[in-house]
Amino acid sequence: MNRRKFLTTSAIAAPAALAAPAIGRAQAKHEWKLVTSLPANLPGPGVSAQRWADRITRMSGGEIDISVFAAGELVPPFGTQEAVENGTAQAYHGSGSWFSGRDISHAFFFSAPFGLTFDEMHAWMYYGGGQELLDEFTNPRGLQVFIGGGSGVQTFGWFKKPINSLDDLRGLNFRITGFGASVLNKIGMNAVSTPPGEIFPALQSGALDGAEWVGPSFDQAFGFQKIMSHMYAPSFADVYGGIEFGINLDAWNALSEELQTIVITATEAEANRSSADALNMNMDGLDALKEVEGLTIDTLPGDVWDALRTASHEVMDEVAGTSGFVSKLMDSYYGYVKRASEYKRLYDVPLYAQREKYIG
Repeated sequence: MNRRKFLTTSAIAAPAALAAPAIGRAQAKHEWKLVTSLPANLPGPGVSAQRWADRITRMSGGEIDISVFAAGELVPPFGTQEAVENGTAQAYHGSGSWFSGRDISHAFFFSAPFGLTFDEMHAWMYYGGGQELLDEFTNPRGLQVFIGGGSGVQTFGWFKKPINSLDDLRGLNFRITGFGASVLNKIGMNAVSTPPGEIFPALQSGALDGAEWVGPSFDQAFGFQKIMSHMYAPSFADVYGGIEFGINLDAWNALSEELQTIVITATEAEANRSSADALNMNMDGLDALKEVEGLTIDTLPGDVWDALRTASHEVMDEVAGTSGFVSKLMDSYYGYVKRASEYKRLYDVPLYAQREKYIG
């Protein structure tokens, strides 16, 4: 895929499509079903899926007509990727972390322990070789995948009891996916992969002792603050917290170059829009959570952080040896983490410290 060639036409193609009057729009040549792992119109990612579909339909003048199916409406919540691979649907919207049980490589494009923040992730994907690696990973499976935005650094988790030491975490049934699950298993927790819509009932019933989802606003939408008394931040694993759009490769190749340009342009716009939306929502959400009576908001104790770093290194060492591709992917990903960290150590970190003093 010559991505740069596609993008050169976007400034012409997209506005022209948007300006086309409804009466003059072409009959849909490409009828797509988009399946998502999320409940319908869930604030944040659920809205993002519908916005992406609506924009592409409008921008293409109706030549691509996308219908959105929420979790369970057409396929099971975690069966969306396979549904697109086998042609049941033409596109999916979900997290690479949720699909990492099929191949752990996918989790790198969501978040990896102590990994890339959403601005760094976008830089790596667009300019650091990330998209090329994602293509190498997904194209042979019949998929064309693009990142669709990140929530930013997420909440570590919600609990009914305080976490004062590592011992308080051992033995707990905890909802988490991706690399985070492997790391928490190593420190003595029992990681459980629970679909988003099932997290609250599992916490309420006691099947789960704790859970992570996204961040302050998204977690409130699920009602965690109503039944849990302790929230800990930040997450060590969900740093980018990404969502992706995956397209059946045959459906993708059936598009003209102009229509592919529209899809790419809409997806890059959505990656930016949904990331901004998440940050704004989570700032509002944290303000609201601070007012919840009986809720304690805190960070993890030092011995937990020590254990998470050690376990993360162990998991990454184990993963690195699974294939030549994974080794190449890790070198690229963590090489970019190192470069970004060095840059931000000089620019961002000192600014944050001085900004705190400035705003009081």
